[in-house]
Amino acid sequence: MTLGRFIEELEALPKDKEIENINEPCSYRGYYSDLSFKKSEGTQTVETLLNTCKECLGKTYTGYKGGDFYMDINTPLWIAEYGSCGVKIMEIIEGDILSLSTQDDD
Repeated sequence: MTLGRFIEELEALPKDKEIENINEPCSYRGYYSDLSFKKSEGTQTVETLLNTCKECLGKTYTGYKGGDFYMDINTPLWIAEYGSCGVKIMEIIEGDILSLSTQDDD
């Protein structure tokens, strides 16, 4: 899942729908040019996550060991704790509360 596709999919959902809580975007530890979110307790609205993702577009993040990395619509997305490798975001799964399908790195 790329940042651009994720934004498109979020835009197609009801803004007040609840989705699992990912936040604190940063450069991903595994590939500094990718974007990572931290998974947190509870949920948030689609609108809140959508706004967070839109704020990442065009932003430059510092890599874990340095360097500047620009995030755009083609940037791959991950869920990971800061400084750790994590899982790729693959898709949004419909349900009473939206969840994210993930996959380990190949």
